[in-house]
Amino acid sequence: SAWLVLCAFLCVPSFLGPHRARPVSSRIALNAGFQKDEDRVEYMESPFGQAMGWLAKALSESPLNDAKISFAKMQAGDYDEEAAQKKLEGYIGGDKVVMFSFSKCPFCIKAKKELNDMGVPFTALDLDQMDQEGKELRAELAKKTKRTSMPNIFIAGEGIGGCNDGPGLMTLKKEGKLEPMLKEAGAI
Repeated sequence: SAWLVLCAFLCVPSFLGPHRARPVSSRIALNAGFQKDEDRVEYMESPFGQAMGWLAKALSESPLNDAKISFAKMQAGDYDEEAAQKKLEGYIGGDKVVMFSFSKCPFCIKAKKELNDMGVPFTALDLDQMDQEGKELRAELAKKTKRTSMPNIFIAGEGIGGCNDGPGLMTLKKEGKLEPMLKEAGAI
């Protein structure tokens, strides 16, 4: 099962070198105790980081995804869903490129770096820095996109997924579809 694979990865011994799994917060796979954004991106591009990305994608395509969506909603607690949904739609429609992210997530950092390197102006909302509003927006994003992972990127109001999935920013770039999409949106 996916949980067995996750446990195996988190219990990998020290031969993983400087990126070995450490007991940290609930985002072990994404943060792994790193202090610098460059280290998070390097980790994401390592074989271990790639495996964790694959695992996250597999979980998002499994029946466990409904549980992840429920968990995001539970974290938000009681809130005005209609107001949060309006706020979410306002953010999505408020710029040509909008990224919902977590401040220390290596996939989010990579996506931000890619857009910056391309000279694309975008709005980034780090949900983990937005207190209750961030939790509410994440719950509404999960309902809207069926994804709880970050980043969650929109171009001209259309969800493109994350960094590598859904199809994802990097996938679209590799396929030669990202730049035309950004041009059509008037973002470049």
